[in-house]
Amino acid sequence: MKKKITMSLFWLVQTSSLLVLFVPFSLGMVGLWAASHFVRAVGLTLTFHRYFAHRAFKMGRVTQFIWSLIGTAAMQKGPLWWAGHHVTHHKFADRDGDPHSPIISGFYHAHLGWFLNDVRHNKVADINPVVRDFGKYWELRLLDQHYWAPPLLLALGTYLYGGMQWLAWGFLLPTMTLAHATFAINTVNHLYGSRRFETVDESRNNIVTAIFAAGEGWHNNHHRYQRAARNGFYWWEFDPTWYVIKAMSLVGLAWDLQAVPARIYQEAAVRTEARVDLAESQALQTDAAPLREPV
Repeated sequence: MKKKITMSLFWLVQTSSLLVLFVPFSLGMVGLWAASHFVRAVGLTLTFHRYFAHRAFKMGRVTQFIWSLIGTAAMQKGPLWWAGHHVTHHKFADRDGDPHSPIISGFYHAHLGWFLNDVRHNKVADINPVVRDFGKYWELRLLDQHYWAPPLLLALGTYLYGGMQWLAWGFLLPTMTLAHATFAINTVNHLYGSRRFETVDESRNNIVTAIFAAGEGWHNNHHRYQRAARNGFYWWEFDPTWYVIKAMSLVGLAWDLQAVPARIYQEAAVRTEARVDLAESQALQTDAAPLREPV
């Protein structure tokens, strides 16, 4: 029953996002969409992903809960469920056992089916490291069990404050865009993009998904070194979540930030140089090829 309710609510929000076509438009509403989308995106990637799943930094219990609450408001189930499945994804990336690999199970199942339809992923085992280590906090277990409450409160809050216009631009549309931005990391980033590193999976870097998923699109970087607090390994790789974590560290809200090791940067430099040499060699061979004589 809970599974059917979750599916029904998910599709209700997805289709109801079209209400933005029938309510007043303004630049302020675009700003409201951006705030609702990106603040919750940072909540997901900062807390669910880099903190719970990968232990990329540390933070206190109150800060941990506040960011978890923001992430849960994204309507992508609870923090322990989300992070627990992500750990499983890395354990079996693009192999049997990966909950959402487009290589193994196809695009739809990897994008939505595993989240909505596959009963195998209803729960996370108690031996999962996320549940084992963070399930001791009653407030996180509460969020995980009642993951519907934060998005419901956000929806009610936007409606009570600004009616259908605020509900459409502040909850429905950004919840839809954020869902697909997050799920695109599972699908698009294992099919399209560049590969700086040679990993055992098909992870790829993609600037478009990096923008909409608050820095998560540097997926090949991340699969090469999962522990880093930043996914954009270089300053030109858009990663706002990293800057939020860094700002938190400056005021004492985060500490023990895990850096990208020098050996990883050296590996990237060697591989980049090798690709440049190969491209130059191919260009020289093309230039040196004899022209065919006209018949």
